[in-house]
Amino acid sequence: MSAAQQANGLSDASLRQLRHDLLNPLNVLIGASAALQQTELTAVQKQWVTMLQSTTNRLLNIVEHIDTYQQAPMLEGRERLADLCSIAAARVGKPFDRERLVSAIDRVAGGRRPLRILVVDDSPELSLLVRTFLRDLPWELDFVDNGERAVDQANAEQYDVVLMDIDLPGLDGATAAHAIRSADLARGASPTPIIAMTAFDPPPPHADTFAEFGESAETAAAVDEPDPDIVTIDDPEIAPLVPEFLENRRADVVQWRAALARGQYGGIQSAAHKLKGTGRGYGFTALSRIGGALEHAAHHQDRDQIGSLIDELDAYLSRVKVIG
Repeated sequence: MSAAQQANGLSDASLRQLRHDLLNPLNVLIGASAALQQTELTAVQKQWVTMLQSTTNRLLNIVEHIDTYQQAPMLEGRERLADLCSIAAARVGKPFDRERLVSAIDRVAGGRRPLRILVVDDSPELSLLVRTFLRDLPWELDFVDNGERAVDQANAEQYDVVLMDIDLPGLDGATAAHAIRSADLARGASPTPIIAMTAFDPPPPHADTFAEFGESAETAAAVDEPDPDIVTIDDPEIAPLVPEFLENRRADVVQWRAALARGQYGGIQSAAHKLKGTGRGYGFTALSRIGGALEHAAHHQDRDQIGSLIDELDAYLSRVKVIG
């Protein structure tokens, strides 16, 4: 532990636990406020709900930047990736395609079929992509969107493979994976093979100790299509998903501008990280590039650059043409 951490008594682990403990009641407040808005309220009550939502958003912003309350930063994404990969049987880099994903699962499962697979990712669109890629295979899929649910589900049910994202709300992927592995050992069960799913690159120094699949969003974005404004979707299963995917990105533009106005850099960074991972998976290299740049700008709280990139995203969405 560093001198700064010793001085304030907060380790990385305790700070993550504090963030987790704060997020749970805050999520209840968010849900309760949204539910209240759907009821009949007086004008005064509406003002109180608006105040409650505003205060909750400010608290969320504090939680998202809670590491700034200690002098030593929390573990960075690459360190969490290294931690997860220390027990993972394989890694799938986002964005991934069907062949790479199936290859990774086959590798860790030893070719056994059918399989029961737990998919842990907080991005609904990435989960939809995984479901689409695997739906023709004799595998049963369960989906959870946070680390706590992943641990509970893995303890309650028997899985052949776990696909684990790194960047999860609350309990991060590395911590959840360690908890699942500890539970396996405690009940004398064979360790459940875990595949790390991540857009963090480059791989950690010991990457040769586990399977390496996929490529980084940054590397992929370096080789853009000849005309990124014209995107051809060849996969007949992915093509029907594209209109909603693009519509959600247009909604992102509105939400991110509002978040930027409130100074909620953490929320923009997290959402941009997901865009970096999902963009090319849906066939849009330019979106992965913008997502990666936006994630970097949000991490450094570069307000002008964030605004410029949101404008670039908005302009791209208005002119891109899809052929499929």
